[in-house]
Amino acid sequence: MSRAVAELQQIPFSQLIGAPLKAAVEAQALAAQSTIEFIHKVGFKQPSGNDAPDLVFDDVTKDASAGELRSVTFSYTKKDENEGTNEFSLTVPFLAITPIPFIRIDEVTIDFNAKLTDSVQRKTSSEFNLDSEVKGSYSAFWSPIKVEARVSATYNQKSSSSERQQREYTLQIHVRAVQDEMPAGLSRMLDILEQAIQEQPKSDQP
Repeated sequence: MSRAVAELQQIPFSQLIGAPLKAAVEAQALAAQSTIEFIHKVGFKQPSGNDAPDLVFDDVTKDASAGELRSVTFSYTKKDENEGTNEFSLTVPFLAITPIPFIRIDEVTIDFNAKLTDSVQRKTSSEFNLDSEVKGSYSAFWSPIKVEARVSATYNQKSSSSERQQREYTLQIHVRAVQDEMPAGLSRMLDILEQAIQEQPKSDQP
């Protein structure tokens, strides 16, 4: 097994993939909680006093209590059924005219790239030299011949090695969030709030 493969096996893929997915789940839960807080604080009147709860779920052992519906009232002038000019007032629940954030994580893409370069280079060179010399001499035909021989040999071997390692890791996380469709219960509640919109002449108001 090569060193690169062994190093790839040591990469904690479970954390690289699991951590972003866990963060996406926690973000989705946080988005749902933000929607609840938005509906409670914008759509309903908050109790006064220091003991007023910040969240709908002030007591986890009981059902949630949102309180009294918050509405906005404004006045305007228009012709009535008698073709006369009259002042009217219109009362509209805040939740009926306010976009409710309902974010849903639609897609999570995790791209992980690993580039490992591990190379070893070895270089060996050898050199062999042989040098020989032979000399002969004699003084007379009856004298012995003198022969001199010289031989020299050299052998050289050189070896070198080089190792190169390169590590490159890239992690990219793409998250796509969209405005999701409202739950059936919330859509039904908004329909009821639309029916609560009231228009009446100011002269009829107490």
